[in-house]
Amino acid sequence: MTRKAFGALVMAPRIAGSVSCSRPYGYRFYPDVPRFAPTHPSQVELLRREPRRDHLRLGEVWMRPEPRMRRAYVEDVLREEAARMGADALVIAVDRFFREPVWDRGYGRGRGYYRERQIIGIAIRYRRR
Repeated sequence: MTRKAFGALVMAPRIAGSVSCSRPYGYRFYPDVPRFAPTHPSQVELLRREPRRDHLRLGEVWMRPEPRMRRAYVEDVLREEAARMGADALVIAVDRFFREPVWDRGYGRGRGYYRERQIIGIAIRYRRR
């Protein structure tokens, strides 16, 4: 095996790992919470306040949308991530902009500074009777 081929073979998993970790969304289960089968994303409700119904908190869903992302796309991604956890609803807990401006490296009129946004929601599952 040549030295270049061996180097490429060693570096491939590292590159793949760093690429997969750079996505602008994800989810995290809380410890000691039961796991449920995934639900359909269209059935996940997006809420601004916790419901009065009895429920169980499964974990957090987070996303850092770019300014050019449409609202419908952001909502769909949040629903899909909550559905993977088996949630019935997602309560938006944090929707904020960071204080430090970020430079947009795009071309044309869209260039300039913008404030980076972060959305964090709590995935919940309603208790069944």
